[in-house]
Amino acid sequence: MPKDILLDSDGDIFIDDTADISIRHSVWQEVKIFLKWFFEEWRFNPPVGVPYFEEVFIKNPNTDRIAQIVREEAAKAYGVTEVREVKVTIDNYSRNAMVTFTIITDYGTFREEVTINV
Repeated sequence: MPKDILLDSDGDIFIDDTADISIRHSVWQEVKIFLKWFFEEWRFNPPVGVPYFEEVFIKNPNTDRIAQIVREEAAKAYGVTEVREVKVTIDNYSRNAMVTFTIITDYGTFREEVTINV
């Protein structure tokens, strides 16, 4: 099981009450990192990432396609066995997309929400 430095909800390194960091495996953290990578951004593994410029940050994006992309990226995380109920809601006024989904993992079921600025 891969381990990583635990991040807080803002994406910063989590520091506990004793001013120490934690090393642990967090399925949700791994999914969140996968969803934040832009396609071909990581030079050591170009195929990794979400094609934001090609599929998401476009005029009249296809919400079914975005849901499929989220499903595929979330499924890549270690321990994720299934991704369910992916729902994409786009607010054209604020240019945000709200993505909610449920992931089934070896460690339990998690319902998560991610905001994408389109």
